[in-house]
Amino acid sequence: MPFCRSCGKEVPENAVHCPHCGERIRAPVAERVGAGEHLSIAFRIATEKPLIFAPVVISGLISVVIDNIWGTPFLQSRFSPLLFVAGIISLVGSIINYLLNFASIDMSRDAYMGEPLDLMDSVNYVISRIGTFIIASILGAVMAITIILIPAVVFMFVIIVMDETSIGVAVSRSFSVLSSDLGDIILILIIAIVGSAVLGFVPFISGLLNACFNVVIGLAFIDVYHNYRKGL
Repeated sequence: MPFCRSCGKEVPENAVHCPHCGERIRAPVAERVGAGEHLSIAFRIATEKPLIFAPVVISGLISVVIDNIWGTPFLQSRFSPLLFVAGIISLVGSIINYLLNFASIDMSRDAYMGEPLDLMDSVNYVISRIGTFIIASILGAVMAITIILIPAVVFMFVIIVMDETSIGVAVSRSFSVLSSDLGDIILILIIAIVGSAVLGFVPFISGLLNACFNVVIGLAFIDVYHNYRKGL
């Protein structure tokens, strides 16, 4: 039989706490949660805290503005004096959208953990770790080429934010999560693909709807990882 590290007395084989001194022996086994419950929790959080969609909504509006700028007749000539201004606006917009993309993950983490949502705080958090996110983006793009590693890329970003850890640790943990919950993860990905395809038929706002839907899917992955951590 195992012994308690605190009092040294024997404890039952599957004990969570020492019956003699109360010291925790091991973490309780996490209850099995399926893909449906992960998605249900994600939709509930998104419904209760709609501010979570702010980064993707703002990003979508910026993209619309940039597209409209490049679509104006004044910019059709390669010698237009406004080309330089339009290029600067596009560059700034792209940088802002990049920051908002990761700010969305941070706000999703805050919403899931029951913390206050503050867009500027999330943007400042991303800026404070911008080097990590840039390198992770490059690595993620390389991994995504294989297609089959896309789930690992998703969890890498989630873990970088959830655990505030390094890229190497995040990649290692992402593969551990995949090996532990592969079936549920694949099912969530299938639902994400089907949902995006259906939303793509919605006129005018399909892009915005897909962006918001991806936020919900991201919350589901956060729930998957949170449950994985509870089982460690």
